[in-house]
Amino acid sequence: MTTFPKELTRARFGRVAEKYRKSADHADLEDLDLLFSGLDLAAGLRVLDVATGGGHTAAALSGHAARVVASDLTPAMLSEARKLVAARGAANVSFCAADAEALPFADGAFDRVTCRIAPHHFPEVRAAVSEMARVTKAGGRIGIIDSVVPGVPSLDAFLNGIEKVRDPSHVRSYRVEEWLEFLAGAGLSLVQTASLWKIHPFPEWVARTGQPPAVQREIEAMFLSAFPLAQETYRIRAEGGRVVSYADEKAIFVARKTGAPPAP
Repeated sequence: MTTFPKELTRARFGRVAEKYRKSADHADLEDLDLLFSGLDLAAGLRVLDVATGGGHTAAALSGHAARVVASDLTPAMLSEARKLVAARGAANVSFCAADAEALPFADGAFDRVTCRIAPHHFPEVRAAVSEMARVTKAGGRIGIIDSVVPGVPSLDAFLNGIEKVRDPSHVRSYRVEEWLEFLAGAGLSLVQTASLWKIHPFPEWVARTGQPPAVQREIEAMFLSAFPLAQETYRIRAEGGRVVSYADEKAIFVARKTGAPPAP
């Protein structure tokens, strides 16, 4: 699989970090309500938020834990996350530059680990899930939210193709079944799953990654020419020849670290 080099990912997200802090999509915390219900959060816990982006998850976690560490590959994202967390008055959040596939923390350092709407950017998602498992203590829980695609190849190819044009650092949105394999492969026991469909207002969504107008028009044309099943599945809404919105599915996974590491 061809992937976007991490140094270019860092530079690319550095240019648009403020947009992610201000993103209405990321500020909508409906998915976090579902995630938190399975994480069994408590006041004394130490929590790591991997690939924190604009800091929305870390800020939300701050009221449910003793200490939150927000990590991200991109320094500019961490700067924006600091602004958001400070604005929320969360004093128990610290920040760390970190690669999700090689986390700089000791084994079992955290009671809970979260990662929201980021794994589709990871070149080696299995490695990232294994790292999240490694830094979680035995009996601790990991919560992951990400975009997923249906098990219909044409629908999979349609949405992943659009995402790759919109953001070359996009690697892949996986199927739910693939995610269950990733979790099991890291020695994690599934606690709960849930999903919701998120509506994305097209103008803000397409502009967020900083692509030039010509590329934004190309993406809009891809939506407008979508085959009927894609139009229905992704709830593509257009008016006057312009895309108004579309929807994709976010899956929420909560898993428990059972103790013994998986066999090599």
